[in-house]
Amino acid sequence: MANGAVDRVGLARAMVLNPRLAEVWLDEEGGDPDFPIFVSAPPSGITDWYIMRLAALGEDREASFALDIPTAMERFEERTVLHATRWHEKFGRRSEPG
Repeated sequence: MANGAVDRVGLARAMVLNPRLAEVWLDEEGGDPDFPIFVSAPPSGITDWYIMRLAALGEDREASFALDIPTAMERFEERTVLHATRWHEKFGRRSEPG
């Protein structure tokens, strides 16, 4: 970073694992979060896991978050259907042009 070779740094997944990461880095002990290792994850599985972890943070239940990838994917799909249903109930379905 000091020599300008970096355009951007992504911290989202690290911050999802430890929302107090900036404080940890400033501490004399320092350290990075322990990233989970997913063996043979299906497409979108890891992203779904992080999304559900982020939802747990938003709902103040990260301490009890213990989803594996298949369960995270299932819960993510259920959550998506629920959100879409609520959206359609509030705003109605758009008709297709034509």
